[in-house]
Amino acid sequence: MGRFRLNLPATLRAQLPFLFVAFGVTLASAGLRTAFVARADGAGRARRLVRQYLKPARLLDLLRLGLAVAVVSYGYSWLKVFVPRLNPAVTDAALDRMDTVLHLGVGPNRLLIGLLPYPVFLRVLDVQYALFFVTLLMGVGWFLSPLSTAERARFASGFAFLWLVGSWWYVATPSLGPCYTFPSDYASVHPHIPIQGALQGALLHQYVGVREGRVASLNPSYGVAAMPSLHVAWQAFVALWARRRAPKLAAFFWIMAALTFFGSLLTGWHYAVDGYAGLLLAFLAKRWGERKGMT
Repeated sequence: MGRFRLNLPATLRAQLPFLFVAFGVTLASAGLRTAFVARADGAGRARRLVRQYLKPARLLDLLRLGLAVAVVSYGYSWLKVFVPRLNPAVTDAALDRMDTVLHLGVGPNRLLIGLLPYPVFLRVLDVQYALFFVTLLMGVGWFLSPLSTAERARFASGFAFLWLVGSWWYVATPSLGPCYTFPSDYASVHPHIPIQGALQGALLHQYVGVREGRVASLNPSYGVAAMPSLHVAWQAFVALWARRRAPKLAAFFWIMAALTFFGSLLTGWHYAVDGYAGLLLAFLAKRWGERKGMT
């Protein structure tokens, strides 16, 4: 079996895209927040808001938070990629049985495939699931761009908890997901989900290569792990966080989380219990962030 060795210069270079995205999103969202303020309260208040953003102490704090987001994202992505090396066991059979027991003898994935065999609906879910990265950027940017240092710190603490705990949960209960374990169940679905189907093939190719130690190059976004569903966890976390701070944004993220949950079952990315675990993780991350912000 092949071995992977640490290449420190390459490792540092690989963090540059994460840094670029973290800072770009934060700055873009600060600009978007300023535009909303200008529309609601006038250009004068918007200019005052910009001057507040440009104070050295606030810029230094944004730099610190941007670095933290980049490091968390980097660690999460690469840990997920190497799950098959850290723990080669898989728990898919147990998760499938748990799904059946919890749903009174009925497999929810198979039930939904039978109830919703509509190509148009499947194509909509295929596109919606692909928008996850957009919702990730929206949530990170919006809640890291307010003026309140304490509020940014609370959100950053919850953000870090969600992704770091979630990534090590992957290692503790490694699973591929039903699309890989029970591919025949999705034979009627795959023709109508070209985006997710192509991505599933690419992820499986890298997963096998990592497991066998024969990959020439790795994509950090191509990790395979189903339990818990961090797609659901992230969108639910933002919805919970925004409930009192931005109710309209919270409603949008709850809708996205529900669609992502059902989409994950119909496309085969996840078992239902993965989504339930994601909701639990979102709740714990919110509580962690708010409690850390009070210390």
